[in-house]
Amino acid sequence: MRSALFAIVLALVSSATAHAADDPVLAEAVGLPGTVMFLDSGAPGMVLVVVRGDRTLVRGYGETEKGNKHAPDGSSLLRLNSITKVFTAEVLASLVAERKLALTDPLQRFAGEKVPGFGNRPITLLDLATHSAALPREMGDAPEGTPPRTWPTRDDRWKWLRGYALPWSPGTIAAYSNVGFDLLADAMETAAGQSYTDLLRDRVTGPLGMTDTGFAPKPERCARLMVGSGLGGPASCVDTHATDGSGGLYSTGNDMARWLRHNLDEANGILATSHAIYRSRQSMPAAIGFDEAVPMAGLGLGWVFVAAEGARPALLEKSGGGAGFMSYIAFAPGRGIGLFVAVSRVDFPMFFALTDAASKLIASLVTR
Repeated sequence: MRSALFAIVLALVSSATAHAADDPVLAEAVGLPGTVMFLDSGAPGMVLVVVRGDRTLVRGYGETEKGNKHAPDGSSLLRLNSITKVFTAEVLASLVAERKLALTDPLQRFAGEKVPGFGNRPITLLDLATHSAALPREMGDAPEGTPPRTWPTRDDRWKWLRGYALPWSPGTIAAYSNVGFDLLADAMETAAGQSYTDLLRDRVTGPLGMTDTGFAPKPERCARLMVGSGLGGPASCVDTHATDGSGGLYSTGNDMARWLRHNLDEANGILATSHAIYRSRQSMPAAIGFDEAVPMAGLGLGWVFVAAEGARPALLEKSGGGAGFMSYIAFAPGRGIGLFVAVSRVDFPMFFALTDAASKLIASLVTR
């Protein structure tokens, strides 16, 4: 039985597609652990990206759709879900650098109507970007039959916000919020006088050559979309501009390799703004919704900071789930090591094991 299992593992490793796998250390580190991550996920398909120094490895496992015998690769389209938020954070940091806005600006400055506060404490852009604006995860359930990531619209969320009463003072408690990041994207549109889609393309994805990353894939890209599974079932390839700040991005392994390498650029001052820690866990009476991977120690702009423990280095990470996919990105600041993984299956207990395996893979490549 052991020999049969070994044969299956070897077959899966050999069928995985690779890109720029010219680093023998990287290939060896990813080999068996990557295959085990895929087998344990129970997903039809998985895309794994690992960056080490100036080398990159992109591998696809399984099938783009269960039973189609077509292996995913670096060009297979997938959903980033909440990893979208760290892209939003970088756009925010770029606008701060240009002084088009400040992190301390109240949301009210960019609203056409009254924004709730708590006593004399308003919601600031920093509160939104660190999940500490006293807003809920969601503003309610989407209307029946609404495709994932297409609701709420801008009009929906601002109408809802008018009648919402903050349960505590912003800046005191961190509680994960999707609607907060969509309001943040709306505010940036007003500050810059430009659509958020254009802001993201002009400031992040365009300069990095991330041509497959966006919110409204054309038919050619939709044809490359992996078919998700698990809780909620598969989702169709639709325009997701409605949630462009919180979870609407589509991307590929090749594009996420560019994004990882970009975030490992220590000389980039804008990244220093988005990677900085603004909310320490120990400074807050509660931190809700951040420990699905490993315990959160602090919050950057969109990013979750994880303290070093044992062989595992300190990490900046972000996870995402929904619409048939679960995804995870993490990198070790100052170490030149980063990882992105996406599986075409929504299953939260499975995801805990996947993120643990991902952090151990990073630790195997960081020895100083």
